[in-house]
Amino acid sequence: MIDWWIMIMIIVILPGNLVAQNVISPQCYSGKRLTKEFIKEEMVYPKEALKNNEEGEVDISFIVNADGSASNYKVSKSVSDELDIEALRICRKILWYPATDIGLPIPYKHQFAIKFDIKRYQKLVKNRGYDQIAYPFMPFDTSGKVYEFVDVDKTPKPVYPGTNHNFGNFVGSNLVYPEAAFKQNVSGSVKLKFVVEPSGRISNIIIDKALGGGCTEEAIRVVRLIRWNPSIFDEMAVRSWMCLEITFDIAKKSVGGSIPTPGQVH
Repeated sequence: MIDWWIMIMIIVILPGNLVAQNVISPQCYSGKRLTKEFIKEEMVYPKEALKNNEEGEVDISFIVNADGSASNYKVSKSVSDELDIEALRICRKILWYPATDIGLPIPYKHQFAIKFDIKRYQKLVKNRGYDQIAYPFMPFDTSGKVYEFVDVDKTPKPVYPGTNHNFGNFVGSNLVYPEAAFKQNVSGSVKLKFVVEPSGRISNIIIDKALGGGCTEEAIRVVRLIRWNPSIFDEMAVRSWMCLEITFDIAKKSVGGSIPTPGQVH
C-alpha cells in the first residue's frame, strides 16, 4: 500500500516540476555583469537621501511581455520616495529578452533589485569622476523609447578622448590583441549593438557576432571607453541603437574598426 501511494505522489508532482523547468525567466540584453556596470555608471544618489542617510535595496516588479517590452513597473519593496524614484529611472533603461516556455516567448512578472549603499556610492563617484550625469544636448527625451539608427534626424557621433579623431585610430591606440587569441591563432571580427543614451553613455550591449580568445571581451572594454554625442530626433536628444565592428587580424598583428553609415544598416 505504501509503495502504491508513493507512485501516485510521483505521478502527480513530477509533471508540475517538469513544466516549471521549461520556463526560462527574462534575461537582460547585456547580461548580469555589464548591467551591473551600467547601473554603476548611471546611478545618481538623491541629495535628500544622502542627507538623511537612507540606504537599502529597492525591489521593482514589472511585466516583461512576450515581445520583450516591459510594462507595469511597481515598487514591491520600498526604501524611500527618493530612492524608489531613482531605482525606477534606472530600471526602465534596462532592456529584456522575454521569458520562454518550451522555447516560446511568454509574458512574465519579473523582479529586479537595485541596492543603495552610501559608502560604496561615494567610492564609486570618486572612481568614475562625477556625481551628476551631464547631458551634451538639451532637451532630452525621458520617455525611454529607443529609436532605430535609421529613424533619427542625427545619428550618434563618437567623441574620442585625446588626439584620436576616428574610430580606427581610437581602436588601434586602445585595444590590445589578447594573448589567448595569439596563442589560439584567432582572427576575425566582433560585431556589437548597443543603445546610446542621451547622456552619451552606452547601455544594453548585444553581441551580434562573437570571437574567441578574449577578443569579444576586449572589444567591449574598448567600446565602453567611448563617449557619444547622442542621436537627435525632433530637436531632442533620444536613446537610439548603434552598431559597430572591431576586427582582429593576427597575420598583420593589427586591430581595426568601423562604424556603419545609415545606408549600411539593414
